[in-house]
Amino acid sequence: MGTIGNEILQLKEIDSTNRFFMDWLTREKPEEGTLLITDFQTAGKGMDGAKWESEFGQNLTFSFVLYPAFLAPDAQFYLNKTISLGLTDLVQELLPSRNDIRIKWPNDIYIGDHKVAGTLIQNGIKGNIFDFAVIGIGLNVNQVSFTGESTNPVSLKMVSGYEYDLQEVLGNILEKLQIRYDQLKSGQKQAIDAEYLAKFYRFKEMAGFIYKEKSIKAKITGVNRYGQLILEIPGDKIIECDLKEIKFEI
Repeated sequence: MGTIGNEILQLKEIDSTNRFFMDWLTREKPEEGTLLITDFQTAGKGMDGAKWESEFGQNLTFSFVLYPAFLAPDAQFYLNKTISLGLTDLVQELLPSRNDIRIKWPNDIYIGDHKVAGTLIQNGIKGNIFDFAVIGIGLNVNQVSFTGESTNPVSLKMVSGYEYDLQEVLGNILEKLQIRYDQLKSGQKQAIDAEYLAKFYRFKEMAGFIYKEKSIKAKITGVNRYGQLILEIPGDKIIECDLKEIKFEI
């Protein structure tokens, strides 16, 4: 039996599934893999505090907790890679004819130039121990209309025209995430690195970015061990960027 989703809690509405777990972890440690899913988040957030838009009962918004003590704290970005690959596996299976399903750094899932899923990972480190990871996922499934506040969103239904059963999709996600988490636990980091870059959005393509509030042209050449994006600017200049320093021009 897998770890992820071994216990599932369901609520109609909550402010944030990640916040629920972060509060819970101040009191005790829920069983690893415990998952909370909700029909609606009143204060759902993505990376860097961005708002996550989701209509009531149309999409999947959930969080779960892991205790990846087998990973060194300075290797924690492997969780981003692992979760991203699991979600990519899921979207690719549901949209088998698409060849443009990619991971936009650090862990958004894109179909073409549109975002179908996002992940917010909040880690806890104690000394040299990777204590916990709260992993929040939003997947746009059946919603077909988004407000202007969202950044280039798309849903599975908008792409395929098909109405999905949310419980079936959830079960499929958990299976895919478990396979990838087991891959990480078994030490297959080189395979994860290779697959992550193989699915990378705009990898080795000259593209536009906003770097420290200035527009630049650069080529993504990889990600360093700390999860920073590595860019090559014409003239052989290499920069390594944190999330708050760089934005994609889309």
